[in-house]
Amino acid sequence: MARRIRGDATAAAVMAAGSATFLAGAFMPVSRVYVEGDPQRKLAILLADPGQWRTQQVLLAAGTAALPVGVVMLARYWDTGSGRGSRKFLAGQRLAQGAALGWVAGAGLFLGQLKTRYSDPEAFALGKLPGWPFQGYMGASLAGMAALGGALLARARAHANSGALPQDPRWPGWLNLGGAGVFAAVLVATGDLPPLVVYVVELSTGAALLRHARRGANLVTTWQNHRPGTPGHTLSTRS
Repeated sequence: MARRIRGDATAAAVMAAGSATFLAGAFMPVSRVYVEGDPQRKLAILLADPGQWRTQQVLLAAGTAALPVGVVMLARYWDTGSGRGSRKFLAGQRLAQGAALGWVAGAGLFLGQLKTRYSDPEAFALGKLPGWPFQGYMGASLAGMAALGGALLARARAHANSGALPQDPRWPGWLNLGGAGVFAAVLVATGDLPPLVVYVVELSTGAALLRHARRGANLVTTWQNHRPGTPGHTLSTRS
């Protein structure tokens, strides 16, 4: 249990840090280029501050790469040492692994495009870059988000039935599952979706998982300090 808690905490911290890094880049002033419709005005915005544009692409790339790492770590430590081999455990683990695969695939597509944006801002401004890598990135990321939501809900149900403490919060699972559905509908209807909305969801998810892991670590510490044979023991082993 302690190993899983440590794994969850590390994975959640990486997810939150990656999402925060992406959002820091997304909210830079140069982002107004994304809502500008005229190619020449787009180019003028980028040429006015090329350093800020390059900095933004680096931050977006760092966040894009870090988030899948966190999800991979989460899948790796999925319920380590508790309930291995059970049907509910396996269902959640498979979904977590699917989420990791989706995020990694999407990140691979987008990182290549971010590299081109960094080296050739003119091609981006004038619409010369192919659109399919971004579409593939968003589709794979939303699939990963939906799978992560299902995995978190499966684990919450499994732990609720086992009586494990602290109880897993269900809202991050629903947030990912519902968000993926809504964002997918927007993407299909409009052909576009600001990726920052995905990272807002994952920042919230990472923060929630980190808080839950810390609560679990506190419970483990409390139990260890009050188990029989420990100096200062005052609690019943049933407490």
